Amino acid sequence: MPQQERSRATRRALLAAAGERFAVQGFHGTALSELFGDGGVPTKGAFYFHFASKHAVAEALVAAMSESWEQVLPAVRRVAGDALEALVLLTDAVIVRLDDPIVRGAGRVLRDRVVASPTLAEVGTWWRDEAEGLLVEAQAAGLLRAEVDPGWAASEVVAGFAGRATMSEEWCGGPPLWELVNDFWAGFLPLIATPDWSRRWEGRPWRQRRRPVGVGPQDIAGLEIPAISPSGHDGCGRTPGPRSAGPPAGSSPRRPARGGPPTSP
Repeated sequence: MPQQERSRATRRALLAAAGERFAVQGFHGTALSELFGDGGVPTKGAFYFHFASKHAVAEALVAAMSESWEQVLPAVRRVAGDALEALVLLTDAVIVRLDDPIVRGAGRVLRDRVVASPTLAEVGTWWRDEAEGLLVEAQAAGLLRAEVDPGWAASEVVAGFAGRATMSEEWCGGPPLWELVNDFWAGFLPLIATPDWSRRWEGRPWRQRRRPVGVGPQDIAGLEIPAISPSGHDGCGRTPGPRSAGPPAGSSPRRPARGGPPTSP
């Protein structure tokens, strides 16, 4: 492996290891010395080659979270058939990103108010604004009921997700977040979408859709947003059956105590 590539890999590994510690222990509860020896960085000298301080690691976590998020929405748009489908796929990406230690660590950094900007509120606003933008597009395309306000609907999506993310963390042995959010969509989309769109959506195997991959900073190079099959099968030749009992086979296991803000990208 070329030296430059090794250096980037070491930096990513350090950020992932630091993110795990910050997520569990908090930024202020993690001593600088605890970062040495983690993530393939065995010495203090190797650590300081990449970062000047613990605070610099915190800033790098937040930057990595933000920069990787900027690649997710364009990828979603490329595969989504319309703006409402894009909203579902974008939320899928948020769910999967919570498994990334860099995102969890960055979320805890924001909760601990370590960096001046962005704040946790600003990150939540960014996601809400992107959701509202998609809903405005859906409205212009005639996909929303006449009485639906895109701003209200966007706020409900973010708040509904945040509440379910908290429930998923706190309920030991409860339903995984993926399934909780599927239940939210099953109730919410018919309230905001036109009857014609809802009928087409229910005719598709959306509950059997595959989880996105590569949506977090740690593996963003492998970014892939799977499209939802138009109808009749799940994209793998299978006819959709009854409601699934959890995430599709092969997905990442649910992690306890993620430590990041539920609404952070």
